[in-house]
Amino acid sequence: MGRTRCCYRRLMIYATISSPQAARTALPSSTLPTAAASASRTPFRAPLNMPSHMPPAVLKARDLPGPMILHRLAFVGAVRKLDNASAYLTEDANTLYGRGAIVRSVAPYGTICCAVTAAWVWLGGEFPKTIDIVSTSHFRTLTYGRKIRVFNRNAPAEHLTSIGDLRITTPQRTACDIALLSEEEAGDIYANEMVCALMETYGFRPTDCLDILAANRFWQNSPRAKQFFRIIEHCF
Repeated sequence: MGRTRCCYRRLMIYATISSPQAARTALPSSTLPTAAASASRTPFRAPLNMPSHMPPAVLKARDLPGPMILHRLAFVGAVRKLDNASAYLTEDANTLYGRGAIVRSVAPYGTICCAVTAAWVWLGGEFPKTIDIVSTSHFRTLTYGRKIRVFNRNAPAEHLTSIGDLRITTPQRTACDIALLSEEEAGDIYANEMVCALMETYGFRPTDCLDILAANRFWQNSPRAKQFFRIIEHCF
């Protein structure tokens, strides 16, 4: 309860200095790949653990003083709503560790975050419409208003890393998962741009993804994904 009060104080301070215009402001440019990031191409390293004293990553309406507080905070841009009863702090969504904590809170316990959800953790932006995980289980109920989408693909240790307590696919493996999506979904989420942003931000190349796909040639849509990485190979 102490953490909730601390989190609420942060929100109210934010709300008093924000305006409705702030709610419509896009993510800061720091969350997007830059020319400098592309030029440096620093190899990806697994992040350190997040501090254990962080406040709750997901706020629930029942923990706030009144039923309209969550809507008011969303209106001024202090939080971003997952559904009508829950939200996460906007400032948390602007950092890698914050996004990792948010997904750790909404994903089923003990699962591995992957695909579009993993791309959101690595890059930021709008929270995805599904919660994508690697698992052998099935989840039929909605979580925070979203469907749990299960991928039952091989996920060896070298394809995984951790952000705090969240197990997540590496940027390279995440790029492969995005490229393997159906053509219809890939168009809806701008998958090509998402994959290129991952490569520019985390300093890997199409050949890294081609190596992963070559070792897993029976994955669905693998031929199309390979063709995509070969086409953009000369750009990186």
